[in-house]
Amino acid sequence: MFVMKLNPNILVTVLFFLTFLIHFSLWKFVFHLDEIIIVKFYLFLSVMFMLMITMIILINRTVPEFLGLAVIGLILLKFGLMYLIRKKLNFEVIPGYKFHFIIPYFVLTTLLTYYAIKLINHDKKQ
Repeated sequence: MFVMKLNPNILVTVLFFLTFLIHFSLWKFVFHLDEIIIVKFYLFLSVMFMLMITMIILINRTVPEFLGLAVIGLILLKFGLMYLIRKKLNFEVIPGYKFHFIIPYFVLTTLLTYYAIKLINHDKKQ
């Protein structure tokens, strides 16, 4: 009930940092892996996430009727950029890299989608 009343901006930000903290803790203390790789990964994801949120807000202010379609396009753009950057970050050398990189990617994509849905529903109420 409390989550429903929370501002979507605050909720998405808190969940983003919570995702990072949980993943970083697992990475460092359970799997004992080098933290530089995960910091680079989350730096990339943070930049992408903030870019996507900014684009969603701009699209919602200019042409709100195309927000749903724009979110689909932004998710495809995010997927393409992730595919291009994976070689640069050298994911394949990390044991269980699919667990460490695909799950946070989809969690943040889910947060992005949740934020867009909240914006769309807010516009429909007004």
